[in-house]
Amino acid sequence: MPEEIERLRKEKERMEKERVRQEILEKISEGSDANIPDDLIERERGLILDGLKQQVSRAFRISFEDYLKKINKTEKELYDSLLPAAKKRIIGFLVLKEIAEKENINVSEEEISKEEEAIIKNFPDAQNIDREQLKEYTKDIVRNEKTLNFLENLNS
Repeated sequence: MPEEIERLRKEKERMEKERVRQEILEKISEGSDANIPDDLIERERGLILDGLKQQVSRAFRISFEDYLKKINKTEKELYDSLLPAAKKRIIGFLVLKEIAEKENINVSEEEISKEEEAIIKNFPDAQNIDREQLKEYTKDIVRNEKTLNFLENLNS
């Protein structure tokens, strides 16, 4: 039972941290109106949809098709509804990148390697992906994390 309580406490902390980060991203992204290429928006919508499919499978333990039935939408309708979220994520990413550059927030090779190992450990299929793409993706993740930590410290 204490393990369950600890797990719930950690989940609550994680959710609160995510909420604060979303709030920070919304504040710093306000008024940003980047001209985002359509193919980038489409790619991001696809990534959001793929993430949602995985989340539904893990969290609700139902098929994505059953989930679509429950929310009374087709996959196309759901995909179309993701446009604002995709734009918001891209703008947030671009703003974080700009802040990281202005504040000279860098990522070391050691940090990248450590995160790559964690990704490969948690996602066995990651062994089959392009290592250079994984490195770039990982670098972005670590840089965004460090930038968000920087912004959280400014905010507190």
